[in-house]
Amino acid sequence: MLKGLFYISLCTLLWALNGNVGGYIFEYKNFTPEVLVVIRLTAVGVVLFLTDLFRSGRYAFRVVRKRENWPPFVLYALGGILCMQFGYFSAISHSNAPSATLMQYAGLFIIIAYASITTRTAPRPIVYFSLLLCSAGLFFMVTGGDPYSLAISRQALLWGTVSAVGFANFNLAPTGLSKTYHSMEILGPSMLLAGGFLFLATRPDFSAVIWDKESIAAVLFCIFGGTLVPFWSFMEGARLTGPTRSGIFSLSEPIFSTLVAVFIYHLAFTATDLLGMALILVSVFLLNLPDKRKKKEL
Repeated sequence: MLKGLFYISLCTLLWALNGNVGGYIFEYKNFTPEVLVVIRLTAVGVVLFLTDLFRSGRYAFRVVRKRENWPPFVLYALGGILCMQFGYFSAISHSNAPSATLMQYAGLFIIIAYASITTRTAPRPIVYFSLLLCSAGLFFMVTGGDPYSLAISRQALLWGTVSAVGFANFNLAPTGLSKTYHSMEILGPSMLLAGGFLFLATRPDFSAVIWDKESIAAVLFCIFGGTLVPFWSFMEGARLTGPTRSGIFSLSEPIFSTLVAVFIYHLAFTATDLLGMALILVSVFLLNLPDKRKKKEL
């Protein structure tokens, strides 16, 4: 159990650092979300594909060889990974990593709504209370407590919403594929497609970036320390602790992100910012609690 919690904590700490590192190079190294996300998705996709090729040989990339897999695969790659990653880093560029992280977690409510519609079952009562808390938290974060003003930009709110939708698609779209293919088979090609599509759609200007030792180190961290290592760490932690505990402990990411932003990057938050963050964090924590109704049925 302790080993599993260590892996989950390591994963969330690295994710938190990843967002803040992205915010740093946006502000000081002239990076744009387009540049960072294209590099990150393409590099990680290549690494995962080569790993899968080494493990599976000629069976690599088999997920895209069947036409019936294309709709969920494209939805996962573009509607899930691309929207989640590009929306997240775009929200960071217009606000900060902790705020972008919490807005992304609002995608849990989309997942619950989808599950309720498809299964024709009403959500648990705690979901309504959690939605109320999350709405109140977003209100304080977005307006600073004043309904006639915005504490964060409209662009940050827009991209945070895109990130939340991507988060929902990331979790929902591959459910059918994951019954046949393991995660690496799906994730590698999906990241390559998402990275390639974003490159063609935005044509990012890599020459405008300040390329020095710090920016190169930051990009390498985003690829390995912010993606590959936490992906493995979370999978291992979830295997050792179970999905419920891993889901709850993964909520330490916004806490770590806030601590990193305050103590390393000296970012200042108002009282309403912290109140909004706390309300959203509590709402997401409540959503991750196990369903007692299922236990009674069992």
